Amino acid sequence: MRSKLRAPLRVFLRASPDAGSTGPEPDPTPAPLVGLTVYTADSLAVGYVPLTAGRVTDLLDERGDFEFVDTYVESLDDGHGLALRSVVIARDEIHVVAVAGPRGDPRRRKRTRSIPVEMRVGPYDVSGNIHVVPGADPIMSFRRRTMVPLTEATVEWDAPDGRMSARWATVVVNRLLAAWIAPARCDIRPPDLQLLPEVDG
Repeated sequence: MRSKLRAPLRVFLRASPDAGSTGPEPDPTPAPLVGLTVYTADSLAVGYVPLTAGRVTDLLDERGDFEFVDTYVESLDDGHGLALRSVVIARDEIHVVAVAGPRGDPRRRKRTRSIPVEMRVGPYDVSGNIHVVPGADPIMSFRRRTMVPLTEATVEWDAPDGRMSARWATVVVNRLLAAWIAPARCDIRPPDLQLLPEVDG
């Protein structure tokens, strides 16, 4: 990967623990790791972060930057990639986050109506289902939050090898970086009243 990323990621190489040190005992119940694919303005990053909140969207809302471990970062400009032990990505660099297990707190799930929408977020075209309480306006609901989850989502972008597309059960988009949002031109999923099992973000 070239070093000219417009918003450079901060890389930390962890030192090996000193065998003779007498530091505090490690937490016997560490937070579970959640796998995320992060779409930034000029790169993709795949790695793991501790899920220290009930849901991924709560985690993204609560903190300003995130340290990923065992991360692979790939440039959108030329497709070159780099494997890193640890990298920090600021929330304002994050356009879209694709979520892969574990599920969030089931107590936070509620009955919602899924509405298909599409939007432009930085260099990405994103479509998916936004989930709102029955009777609520989906566009107004989108504007009330900073990090907004979508289910049955598709992310598309231009890469050196052509147009790329990825399908995800759940993504979280940064509303502050969205250029526009509109109702989808075709239904992505029937907008039935349903429980929301995928929205752990």
